[in-house]
Amino acid sequence: MHYPVRKRNFLFHPSSLAALGVVGRTRDEKSLGASRWLDGEADTIHREKKEIMKTTLHAWVIIAVVMCVVSPAFGQIGQYSSDGLEQLKADIQAMMDEAGIPGASVALVTGDEIVWAGGLGKADVADNVDVTADTLFRIGSVTKSFTALALLKLVEQGRLNLDTPIRKLVPELEYQNPWAETHPITVAHLLEHTTGFDDMHFVEIGKMDDPNITLEAGLAFHPHSRTSRWPPGTHMSYANSGPAIAALVLEAVTGQEFESYVKEHVFEPLGMANTTFKIPREGVLAKGYQANGETESIYEHIIVRPSGAINTSALEMSHYLRMMINRGQLDSLQVFRSETIARMERPTTTLAAKAGHDFGYGLGNHASIMGGHQFHGHGGSITGFIATTAYSPELDVGYFVSINKLDGKLNDIAERIAEFLIAARVPTKKPSVRLDASQLQRVTGYYQAVTPRTQITNFVIRFVWLRHVWMEEGRLYEKPLLGSEKTELIPVSENSFRTEDQPVATRFLVTDEQGATYLQSGFEGQMRKISALWAWFQPIATGLAQLLMLSSLLFGLVWLGARLFGKMISIPTGVVLPPFLASLSLYGSLTLTVVTLTDIHVLLRMSVSTLSLFLGTLAFTLISLYLAIRLFLPAQGGLLLRNWSRLVSIACIGTAIFLISEGLIGVRLWSY
Repeated sequence: MHYPVRKRNFLFHPSSLAALGVVGRTRDEKSLGASRWLDGEADTIHREKKEIMKTTLHAWVIIAVVMCVVSPAFGQIGQYSSDGLEQLKADIQAMMDEAGIPGASVALVTGDEIVWAGGLGKADVADNVDVTADTLFRIGSVTKSFTALALLKLVEQGRLNLDTPIRKLVPELEYQNPWAETHPITVAHLLEHTTGFDDMHFVEIGKMDDPNITLEAGLAFHPHSRTSRWPPGTHMSYANSGPAIAALVLEAVTGQEFESYVKEHVFEPLGMANTTFKIPREGVLAKGYQANGETESIYEHIIVRPSGAINTSALEMSHYLRMMINRGQLDSLQVFRSETIARMERPTTTLAAKAGHDFGYGLGNHASIMGGHQFHGHGGSITGFIATTAYSPELDVGYFVSINKLDGKLNDIAERIAEFLIAARVPTKKPSVRLDASQLQRVTGYYQAVTPRTQITNFVIRFVWLRHVWMEEGRLYEKPLLGSEKTELIPVSENSFRTEDQPVATRFLVTDEQGATYLQSGFEGQMRKISALWAWFQPIATGLAQLLMLSSLLFGLVWLGARLFGKMISIPTGVVLPPFLASLSLYGSLTLTVVTLTDIHVLLRMSVSTLSLFLGTLAFTLISLYLAIRLFLPAQGGLLLRNWSRLVSIACIGTAIFLISEGLIGVRLWSY
């Protein structure tokens, strides 16, 4: 079921039809009529009714004529053909079938019309319920866009300045900022994800049993993730606590519950009457599904609702998208000022933003590239659902899609929708400038990601995001340090660059207050320039250490098997067994953790997965400490065996030091 909506002419706006007598009178008019009746003016009302009937008849004649003139031709929805739209639906359904996705909620709009708002597939597989335009879907972090709009409405009302330090607004909030004197955290930092906070820890994610938890209680539950890891207002790193704290600021300023304020100042003006932060009534919300597309997912009552709890429909999201395209205006109503929407889309607090670059993450809104054009919007996921929104004021198009199964196929669906919407658009002119060799040379070198979203993942991120930038025949290229696929970096200015398929600069060369150089690139990471020696030492040393430890594991297994049959008796136990046990404790615990990890929720409680990691890393560290002590004792065995044992011991010690520096030894994920 879907609702294609024709272009709305002002003549057919409810206020216009009311003036013609086509639709019912307003509440004030009805109240006035009732008071007249009570005053004994029934005859006057009767005459008015006759006049209204005549006016209504004339109005319907006018409407019929106008409809003949302005209605699109048959088989056409605005500028899009009905055949093209039906093919799009078929393509989306085919992708859903391929991935086992039960249902999808979709809205396609231009600034003037809803091209299509509807659903595909099932909202409830067991009960065979179809998705419709009014079916509510969860949208996860797309919620942040509405939270930002609520804070911006406070700015419009003159009740809030985004650059105000939050310590002045919510002094009781618990967080740590070592740079508080020089770089206090502001409301803008919260909404632009530049506080430097870790993202939510596992224990925060796992707390989802209280549907009515207050915002204050949710933020007080586990404040340990809220420590700035670098000066606020320098790098973007996604942290779900930020928008929630901004919502707490709103409550402090207004004295009103956050959800109530958003309903009054955002949802209602946008005609989003059924959109809600909390679980809706039975039967209106699509069920979310697990990976098999059949098992229902639980409804998570997250503790930071302003960051990801909204349930909404395709029809109501179409109103939001049209408002954003029209710079704050929905039909004849100016819901937000145009400058408010512009501020929402523009980052201001990163090093790149302060240098004048405007591509990145704004206030609950980030830029992206689709089909060679720049869009704005947000994506989001929550157990059982994944969603995305994107719109372009320049192209006058936008879309929303949410599916009720967490699946990467959403990206393919979004790309197909974007292709449909912008098929006839002229490609954006791609800017570029010529830089001389010395200017290009400033950019060359090695870069490493230094702002992981969650610090506990840094031991992986630091290797995945190692990059080499070099100059070749007067051009700049970038590639993973250990990869082969290179990408050209095309200069847009002396300090900004894009790739071949991008219409705007997306990478920015900046310098912080200490003189360190970075390539900043929004969600793609903030990478610090490092020496070639350090860039190569990290993967080489790590690789050699793991090879040595694996050799001790394999040799130890062979040695143990041989000892059972009375072989290798001459090889000292003290040379083989300690390195073997060290490697076994680390690799064994990691293997057991992965094998028993049936879903992400296993990490949120004390389980075989989490206990094996906790005990295994502790055992590894203790044995490595013993190996460090043994390095200073007389060695046993032949020369080759002694040297091999020493190298394995050094590898274990180095690995233990690395894991300690990353906070991974004895890690208790169930309370992290």
